[in-house]
Amino acid sequence: PSAGLARLAAEGLLELKQKELFAANAKLSDHAISLSEEIVDKREEVAEVRTEAAELRGLNTQVREDLENANQAVDIAERRLWDSVETIEDGFAVFDPDSILVAANSAFLSVFDGMECVAPGVRYSEIVQIMVEEGIVDIGSQKPSDWCVEMLERWNFGTLEPKTIKLWNGQFVKLADRRSANGDTVSLALNITDTIRRENQLKEARGKAEAASRAKSAFLAKMSHELRTPMNGVVGMADLLADTDLTEEQSLFAETIKTSGEALLVLINDVLDFSKIEAEKLVLHTEPFDLERPLNDIVRLFQPDVLSKDVSLLIDYDIFLPTVFIGDPGRMRQVLTNLIGNAVKFTASCHILIRVIGLPQGE
Repeated sequence: PSAGLARLAAEGLLELKQKELFAANAKLSDHAISLSEEIVDKREEVAEVRTEAAELRGLNTQVREDLENANQAVDIAERRLWDSVETIEDGFAVFDPDSILVAANSAFLSVFDGMECVAPGVRYSEIVQIMVEEGIVDIGSQKPSDWCVEMLERWNFGTLEPKTIKLWNGQFVKLADRRSANGDTVSLALNITDTIRRENQLKEARGKAEAASRAKSAFLAKMSHELRTPMNGVVGMADLLADTDLTEEQSLFAETIKTSGEALLVLINDVLDFSKIEAEKLVLHTEPFDLERPLNDIVRLFQPDVLSKDVSLLIDYDIFLPTVFIGDPGRMRQVLTNLIGNAVKFTASCHILIRVIGLPQGE
């Protein structure tokens, strides 16, 4: 009996151990399944990370390529810009906000004849000092210190108005400077020697023309005076001759001589007036005069011309007008003579009416 009990106890213990082993195997199996699933998840995460890393490597490569292309484009644009600046015959330079030369083309630097001290890094004040000390600029009788102060005041405190300077070789340079938004200053040195030379030539030509005009005016004035004296004699003698006992035909001849002489005197006076106008010496003589009387004299002067063309020359003078006017009667006679003379000249038939009326004076 005791052996049977021991065998039952052993079987019970074995069964318990088998249950524990089965439970452990089940737990181990569950853990293995969970671990396997975790491994699969990790593999998927690793795959995603590798994919993202590959994409980032590709993107980084593209960014580097784009950056390199952009840098190349900037280099090309900058090279083209300075190549273009170098082709400019005038000087071109850029100064930073501290008035330090940043860049300049060959035309700007050529003025300093290869001086190594005038290069990027030099200050504007030093350039001004060098121009005076080396005799690059012709300042005439001005003191070097005054010229330097004037240039620096313009640069530092002025409005950068254009300024023309003369170089030692007789060339003229116009400085046109502009400030940018970031404080840089772009300086243009324009060679205007040809322009200055042409201006001087024009001034010289204008002076000669004015001298010739003055000589012409003086000649016309002198000739007008010289011609007017004998013509007054001709008109006066014709007038005296008309008062003598003459036949009708002789009276007509004498009247024609007088009329023609008076017309020639008008032309001579016109020439004299033109010379006075050019010399700015024409003076108006204001005095009281009767307007109707010179008007009748002028009409009488042109009567032979209108009669030969069968044209009537009529006057319509307002009887309510004043009898005395204030002005220059000589100039008024000239104006009326020219106006009526043109009317007679260009009227072939019918009549010419000279109407004199008064108008209310405005404010």
